[in-house]
Amino acid sequence: MSIGRRSTPLHEAGARLDGEAASRGEGAGPDAAAAPVRGLVGRLRRRFVEARQGWIDARAMATLPGLDRALRFVAVLLFAQRASYLLPAASSLGSTGATHYRSPALNLAMVTVVVAWNAILAVAVWRRGWFTIRHVVVDIAVTCVLLFVANANLRDGFELSAANWMAKFALGTAALAGAVLSVSRMLVALAVLVLAAVAAIALRTGGLPPLESGFLNHVNSSLWFALLLHFMRRYLAAQADAVDAATARRITAETAAAASQARFAERLRQFRHLHDTVLATLTAISRGGLDHRTEAVRARCGRDADYVRRLIAEERPEQTTSLGARLTEAAEAADALGLRVHLLIGELPDDIPDRIVDGIGDATREALNNVARHAGTGRAWVSADWTDRTLTVRIVDRGLGFTPDRATSGSGLRRSIKQRMREVGGSAQVFSDPGDGTCVELVWDG
Repeated sequence: MSIGRRSTPLHEAGARLDGEAASRGEGAGPDAAAAPVRGLVGRLRRRFVEARQGWIDARAMATLPGLDRALRFVAVLLFAQRASYLLPAASSLGSTGATHYRSPALNLAMVTVVVAWNAILAVAVWRRGWFTIRHVVVDIAVTCVLLFVANANLRDGFELSAANWMAKFALGTAALAGAVLSVSRMLVALAVLVLAAVAAIALRTGGLPPLESGFLNHVNSSLWFALLLHFMRRYLAAQADAVDAATARRITAETAAAASQARFAERLRQFRHLHDTVLATLTAISRGGLDHRTEAVRARCGRDADYVRRLIAEERPEQTTSLGARLTEAAEAADALGLRVHLLIGELPDDIPDRIVDGIGDATREALNNVARHAGTGRAWVSADWTDRTLTVRIVDRGLGFTPDRATSGSGLRRSIKQRMREVGGSAQVFSDPGDGTCVELVWDG
């Protein structure tokens, strides 16, 4: 999803943060006019780094959700397999082309079409993260057409030789069908490829391919390549989901432990302050060290009493279940993980149902966990507003960002945020762009 010129919560939040920076004098200077050019160069550089690291560098891929890592690994294998089949095609352009092909120029055109189509397919997969069924259908159509053209262009005696490089390249199409499609659709795709190859040979030779030829070997290899890639993709995807689920449980446990430790530290700070103020005053009075009738001692006792009242107010039972308290807990948990959270909580109603408070509080906690894990920044903003009986909570960061349409949702977004909001009758949207940060918007209509 591109949000380049549309007004979105992410850009509104970004504008507010930029306004804060401008008020502090950040970014001002005589070269401000060159900022758009620098921004364009920076975006191009980020795209290049993403293309190089996000698909090849294992350390960079480790930051992605597990399913994304699995699919990218399989995609790299598929393109590597196709590249190995392009080598015979490239060798056919040499001096032997005149003896193998009726028209070397037509063979060159076929190689050009295959290279161009695979380049288009590679760009599409880089942008989306995985293949679509439409990609597979087009790939099968291109392969079937080129099988007919290749067999018609071969000279007599070379139909089943290595000069027919399209027969090898069809293995890559079979593997792609196996990796992307279900078993039933994969078998249909393989049947289409086999029938196209049989028809192409029959049209060229006037009969079916002989059983002792290499044709059956190609059919057998196509079937096993497709099955291998199909079960490899399913296995890696299942393992990725299991790892993500285990990671989510571990992070939840660590976050709870960190929040508990933060609350203990806060209680310890409060107890120490009570020891130094209220307890010290009462001890001094009980031992006769202070005259409680003097104005100074009475003022000191008043200040100590106000402090105790504030502690009691903060510990009221109803406050522990309010949305403001839940958002504060989420912020404290994130702070324990090294993320500084700025809370901007407006006037919220007191009668928000507990299940809504729990769902939004848990979704906010997971959104902040994602910021701490993936955003590459140490600051985040959480705001809560109640307008026209609509509750809106936004979690904003100015970190690395990403392109939601090109990313496969991991368990954090899909289960811990979007699913939780659906369960309480609300919704969650993600607005992000590489380099421009991320905004997670939680909405519930009262």
